[in-house]
Amino acid sequence: MPQTTAFSVTLSVLALTAATPALAVTAEELWAEWQTQSAAMGQVLSAASVTPGAGSLTLSGFTSSFTDGEVSSVGRIDEIVMTENADGSVTITMSDTYAFTITFVPEPGIPPVNLGLNLIAPDLVMTASGEPGARLYDYSASRITIEDGPISGGDGPPPTIDLNIGIVDFAATYQIDGTDPANIGYASTTTMGGIAGAADILPPPDEIGRMKLSFSVGATTASGEGRLGNFMEVASNPDLVPSGFDLNGEFVYDSARMELTFEHPSDGFSLFASNAGGSLSATFSETEIDYRVSARRSATFFAGPDLPVPIQFSVGSAEIAFAFPLVAAADPQPISARLAYQDVAVSPQIWAMADPAGNFPRDPVTVIADLTGSVQVLADLMTMDPEGMGPPPAELRDLTLNELRVSVGGATLTGTGSATFAPGPVPMPVGSVDLQLAGGLGLIDRLQATGIVPIEQLAMVRGMLGAFARPGAAPDTLESTIEFTEGGGISANGVPLQ
Repeated sequence: MPQTTAFSVTLSVLALTAATPALAVTAEELWAEWQTQSAAMGQVLSAASVTPGAGSLTLSGFTSSFTDGEVSSVGRIDEIVMTENADGSVTITMSDTYAFTITFVPEPGIPPVNLGLNLIAPDLVMTASGEPGARLYDYSASRITIEDGPISGGDGPPPTIDLNIGIVDFAATYQIDGTDPANIGYASTTTMGGIAGAADILPPPDEIGRMKLSFSVGATTASGEGRLGNFMEVASNPDLVPSGFDLNGEFVYDSARMELTFEHPSDGFSLFASNAGGSLSATFSETEIDYRVSARRSATFFAGPDLPVPIQFSVGSAEIAFAFPLVAAADPQPISARLAYQDVAVSPQIWAMADPAGNFPRDPVTVIADLTGSVQVLADLMTMDPEGMGPPPAELRDLTLNELRVSVGGATLTGTGSATFAPGPVPMPVGSVDLQLAGGLGLIDRLQATGIVPIEQLAMVRGMLGAFARPGAAPDTLESTIEFTEGGGISANGVPLQ
């Protein structure tokens, strides 16, 4: 499914389950605004019958439909009741089940496939309050269940899918600010007591294999705010990046677990992964992208018929982050990147294969690299055509190594440094990096004892360390200053390398 299509279908779902934005004072005005707002997004809302009451409106046979090329979606709810409250808010209740069907063409010439899902929320209550054009929505449900629906179409028997996902103690707020139709704003918060799900997939009768998946996520909080841009632009041209968009959010969870098995006579495998919590935060706009993800105490297990022993490892903590500007500017703009995997340990079975005599230390491995700097962006990266690229769209101006740490086999390499880069398509650094190696010679001795690396190569490494590093203050420590000079010169402790 194309990315723009998937995004459009997602909007279709959110428009219904998140109570389409922009409520009015009365239920009848609310229904009219739902329809108007949805039409601006290319979505059609309808009801088989609309029955007004005393301060209420009942929608029977509610449907929400959306089409984008060869992909379409239809959502159905038997009944929605909008009730006006004395405090000016509106309470929205609905039938227990929201049935959603996605129809798509898997390949040209093959009949469309209809994939159904059911969202079941018996006690879901939505309340809308606030000013027209900037309504605040509150949601609560003790449990929301997502189950598989019917599958039909295609060019043969469909697979059998048994799906069940449960969300407990769900609460959320959601606000849309539509006072500026050219750039709609939003803000949301969500808490969940936990999520757990399982899927069992059997292929059509003429195929073999079976896929089983189960997962769970502990207590979760999420928040987001920003500008969504102009929905009318997206509706008229789905491939267009909406102008003025600025999205940012954060997702924090207490724990996560996933187990996946594929049963097959020759290609089966088992995968298990878990962690003790983590977070994900992102900012994405016309001008920048900033992405950060982290996890604590992760464990992974993988076994398959072609592996002599299962692959099993753990990570004490992991972090990946980067930030980069996307719009051209007269002055350099900041950039950053961080990679940190700490206390990485593999199973004794893997160590036994690589080093059966136990000569190499089983100490956990740590790799940390933290960089900041600035870059001159010469062209707007969001709007440029990748197929027609000419000169590089950005040039590095300066870079600082805030932290470097690599610990393995009882040896630790650390370093810091900085460099500047003159304007030009080929980055030529001017600056220096200070490096310290503790336990390096001992590591070479242990590698020699294991026989993993040939003695000739280890002797060459030992010679290079002696030529380009100086002894440190403590035993088995080496230090080196790598300098980059104008014209492309490189030296180590004054010894030219280039």
